[in-house]
Amino acid sequence: MKKVIIMLGAVLFFTACSTDNENDGGLEASTLVGTWNMTDVRFPDDPNDTSLNLADEIVDQLVQENCFLVSFTFNADGSVSSEDKVNFIEVNSGPMGLDVPCPDNSTVETAEWVLEGNQLTLTGANQEETITIELDGNTLIIAGEEINAQNYAGAEAVFTKQ
Repeated sequence: MKKVIIMLGAVLFFTACSTDNENDGGLEASTLVGTWNMTDVRFPDDPNDTSLNLADEIVDQLVQENCFLVSFTFNADGSVSSEDKVNFIEVNSGPMGLDVPCPDNSTVETAEWVLEGNQLTLTGANQEETITIELDGNTLIIAGEEINAQNYAGAEAVFTKQ
């Protein structure tokens, strides 16, 4: 499930709810309905950590090419599907530096979702997980700690609604 989370990725998995009512934390579940693409990853500035800098550059390059490594589609009926291309990234060296083509393959998963305040509960494949999200208009942010506390502390996965 954490793989789907960031892949939310790895970015998920959920129980049906009504999406018509205002929630405790002021987030309206209906605002989550739609397709969300990961458009940015934010890491704490660390000039010595080249792997994080490279990951950020790869995401930026692929987004410019209209290639999204992680996408979620939240439906009004409480179902959600995720598409994750993270595990299919290939980095090639070329005459102009690194070449990172948009992966052709992806992993697709489905689940159910419930949003209560800023708590998103995902249920699927015999697993349930609740994560804290920030939802501001067309921007959804998931803290790295929600994905993997040891490796992504201080990081954020940023999704934009299409």
